[in-house]
Amino acid sequence: MVAKPLGIHSVKEGLVVPLSPQLGVGEAFGRIVGHELKQLQTWIPIAHDNSDVEGIHQARVSLRRMRSAVGVFAKSMPLDSLKPWSDTMRWLATALGPARDMDVFLEESLRPVLGKTSFRTGETVLLELTQARRLALQAQVCATLESPRCQEFISGFDRWLAERTWFQQDIPATTRLKLTRGIGVFARETLEKRYGKLVLRGKDLTSLSSPELHELRIACKKMRYASDFFSSLLPENRLRLFLRNLKTIQGVLGLMNDVATLPSTLDSLLEEVTEVQVLRFAGVVLGWRAKGYEDQRLQLPRNWEEFLKSPLPWREKQGVLL
Repeated sequence: MVAKPLGIHSVKEGLVVPLSPQLGVGEAFGRIVGHELKQLQTWIPIAHDNSDVEGIHQARVSLRRMRSAVGVFAKSMPLDSLKPWSDTMRWLATALGPARDMDVFLEESLRPVLGKTSFRTGETVLLELTQARRLALQAQVCATLESPRCQEFISGFDRWLAERTWFQQDIPATTRLKLTRGIGVFARETLEKRYGKLVLRGKDLTSLSSPELHELRIACKKMRYASDFFSSLLPENRLRLFLRNLKTIQGVLGLMNDVATLPSTLDSLLEEVTEVQVLRFAGVVLGWRAKGYEDQRLQLPRNWEEFLKSPLPWREKQGVLL
């Protein structure tokens, strides 16, 4: 397996680009997004060669984190300078999505059940269908990564960040003032707002529909990414507990999302299949994952309550900002 690059993905690993409270918002943006671009540049060759199942996954994570950073800083940056980059990030992450989804199906839904049923022919056929689909999707991945749009994005965005172009262009004085204010206050305001939106999304948790749970999952990701971006500005012990409980929620919602999309994945793979053994084995896979879904859903309210009890790391004590 290829060694994974370091990243700002947990307090334990550490923030690669430390921030001081007095650092300007614009400079902090450049450092955070520049770090994620380097992560993307590291993972792209691995995704292209398919030498590690993490390649596509981590490339997409870097793209999501860059887009999340753009969202965090959007109101302080010249919007017209951000949108083209954000649009390309979205396009690239979407293009890599089907291959990643097939990897998740193969590793988390199919392989754990192989050899554990009496439908051995069904196991073999569904595995072969999945591997063939994954191979075809890899060709799409390579075409995307080799495309002029992707190549121009990597080189152009790198140059745009290195030159801090948003400072160079003609911008209103109010925007320039936002870019030069200290990141400390900005970070606390951002985290407070994201936490408020997340708690609102989780209100009446037990009655949320699948689409609403999906929105809660997205809000958790945004909270996680923002906490990571500003982790060097926060007390480590409080942040560790907060992120641990947040990651638990993310894990449960992630599994539930995978199971929710499983029927459509199986339908696409079995579109022309009529062999009874294959269909029965697919039913076993679906049933096994559905049981896991139900178990996780039952645990979610308790996990959510634990998360809500977490001391907020950007506050000195509950209700009082640092």
